[in-house]
Amino acid sequence: MRTSIVIPAYNAAQCLTTTLDTVSAQSLAANEVIVVDDGSADDTANVASAHPVVTQVLTRENGGICPARNDGIGVATGELVFNLDADDLWHPEYLERMVGMMRDHPEASSGFARYRPWVDPVESPAPWEQSLDRSVAVHDAASYHHAMMDGLPVLPSFHVARMDALRRIGPRPYVEHHRQGEAAYFCGLLAALGPVAEHEAPLGRYRMHATAVTGDEMDAARRIVPCVADLRRVLAERTDLEVSPEIRSLFDRHVATWYRRCGRRLGGGGDRREGRSLLLRAARLGDGRAWLQWGASWFPAIDHKVWVAAWRPPPARRQSGSEAWSVD
Repeated sequence: MRTSIVIPAYNAAQCLTTTLDTVSAQSLAANEVIVVDDGSADDTANVASAHPVVTQVLTRENGGICPARNDGIGVATGELVFNLDADDLWHPEYLERMVGMMRDHPEASSGFARYRPWVDPVESPAPWEQSLDRSVAVHDAASYHHAMMDGLPVLPSFHVARMDALRRIGPRPYVEHHRQGEAAYFCGLLAALGPVAEHEAPLGRYRMHATAVTGDEMDAARRIVPCVADLRRVLAERTDLEVSPEIRSLFDRHVATWYRRCGRRLGGGGDRREGRSLLLRAARLGDGRAWLQWGASWFPAIDHKVWVAAWRPPPARRQSGSEAWSVD
């Protein structure tokens, strides 16, 4: 199966080589590796052009990660499209395992692998596993929801989509104004279109650092909300996608869970009003836990059980109000 790797990169010169090295070390070589330089002010484009594994470098004015991914997908020629962020790492068997998984499960429109995070620079990524289980799970919409919410979230760096499924969504499948939380929208929409395969053993390393887009937790929670709201809206409005009422109902629950989680984080970060508002939005979509948490949030003796203080360790948190990207 022909494979395309799309790597959006903004001011990534310091980490991009390490990421590309893990691509060149794959036991199964990719057919094409496309780096999209999103208007970097550093040497990102030159670093990408100099690396032997890269087959094409696109340069664009700075506009954000989603337009950059769309540009890369637009020129990709593979049957399978892999996204990879410029600071994450792949196990040497990543492509071989993921291509094999998608070949063995032709019913799956997309797939993902588990991964292990590390906090940069205070930690180093864990060494690659010498022996990995080959277990694969295939999820319908309901079990995808539980897989997404019970463990680490599904991330673009460790996700694959069939080109045919992307074309069903449209020529630019990512929503261009999404700056964060785009994975909840994009991976969720693909899960609504067909089964999702999961490689249960970890095949990647996710870099957590304060300069990442996700580094400001309050900002992250606020930006996820419109992304999952768009997911619900698209599933309701895009009749051409032929999503059944039952699947739309399942994704109402999926969106409600995101509202509840983001509300708890915002309340834990000090914005109780905004947190309660999101809990109420979740409750109105039928989330019973959100109703209970919204009620409990008004009682000082127990409200501490409602709110979540943090998702990321302190070294991986961006200072509130600072930006990890720039948009002209």
